[in-house]
Amino acid sequence: MPNDLEVLRIAPLDAPAAIDWRLPASKSHAIRWLLMGALSRAPTTLHGVDGLGEDACSMRRVLEQLGLRVEEEDAAWTLHPPASLRRPASLLHLGNSGTALRLVAAAVSHLNQPVMLDGDASLRRRGLGDLGTVLKQQGVRMRVGDAHVRLPVDMHGPWSEVSEPLVLRRDRSSQPASALLLASSLQAQDVEVRFEGQPRSSRHLALSAEIATTCGWKGTVSEDAMVLPRWEVKAPSDVHLPGDASMAAFAMLWVRSTGGSVNLKRWPSPNAGLGCELLEALAPELGIAWSDEGVLQTVASAPEPLSIDLCDANDLLPPLAALLALGPGGRIHGAPHAAHKESNRILSTIEVLQSFGIHAEPTDGGVTVEGGQSLSTPAHPVQASEDHRLMMTATCLAAQVGADVVGPRLHRVADPAFLERLAEAGLDAQPCMVSP
Repeated sequence: MPNDLEVLRIAPLDAPAAIDWRLPASKSHAIRWLLMGALSRAPTTLHGVDGLGEDACSMRRVLEQLGLRVEEEDAAWTLHPPASLRRPASLLHLGNSGTALRLVAAAVSHLNQPVMLDGDASLRRRGLGDLGTVLKQQGVRMRVGDAHVRLPVDMHGPWSEVSEPLVLRRDRSSQPASALLLASSLQAQDVEVRFEGQPRSSRHLALSAEIATTCGWKGTVSEDAMVLPRWEVKAPSDVHLPGDASMAAFAMLWVRSTGGSVNLKRWPSPNAGLGCELLEALAPELGIAWSDEGVLQTVASAPEPLSIDLCDANDLLPPLAALLALGPGGRIHGAPHAAHKESNRILSTIEVLQSFGIHAEPTDGGVTVEGGQSLSTPAHPVQASEDHRLMMTATCLAAQVGADVVGPRLHRVADPAFLERLAEAGLDAQPCMVSP
């Protein structure tokens, strides 16, 4: 007999109350700054950590196992680095975070001691990706216990002497490049990395370079290569985390799906948006009025289909595809790397939309969606494929027609307050067990 499914049972909401929607702190910024704080020579305080989800907390927990000490006060974490990273007493479990996994793997690959890395079921399927290939080539011993998954992996550094430039693919993710860059203070020598393939998520690599530069890094990054000199991390004493711009897409989808009103708070500056600042410009064409004060309300959408390039913001694909279906329709492109996320996010997005009666077609690097479609109540539980962005997209759609959504706690990865916020608007969403 198949096991019962744990779902979030969502009742349709007729008249949502207006709510404040405070964006959580950016986990992309937080995870990178946590590593810099652990490798620095003096304490660093991260301000604005409120709202950080499980991914950032997994990074913090693992770095504490490696010797970092963290003091908490109000919405701040003060990071006290160890003299050097130490061998952990047990395996390092990175939860669902691919970014944390790769950054930690790059750091511990320089240690002359064994370290075991693991994650949840989704992360076990993803593994280290192209970073693992590079580390093996540099003499890091790596052993995976199960041929059917990519984690747990037992790693034992350090690197062998690097005599030739490293070669790294950039067409699937920028995370391996960010990992090598941010861990480069642990290198025994200067290293050159040459890139292959069409660069993806360049804004995230640029963020890594910006953070490292703030900490004293003197290397360079171009479209074709990066130069990683030896250096000493000197993180600033105070760092203020911006809001996570990608989470604003769910505020927009909530407004479009329910007809409600949202007062968006903690919207970051364009430089901190990591490509997701395009949401504000797209809002009117998607049927969302976005005021200077951050109030989001529904308006008529654009009459013509849209073409949206997500080369540097592929995390937006699920909610934007839903917004296109409810609004002008169009094409999302430039995001083939979305196939390498918690799920194949292109195909999984189409499956979620189909559950609600929405038709979408996969393309090379995205989806096409007809506009003006209507939602219908799913006949079966909606599969979120262990992906928090799919679960949050499905929840916003279910607020209009009702649904059972598999994975009632997936949102905690990035936005722990997501369901509490929607409850303030009147949404009735309760976890329960159902037959498959």
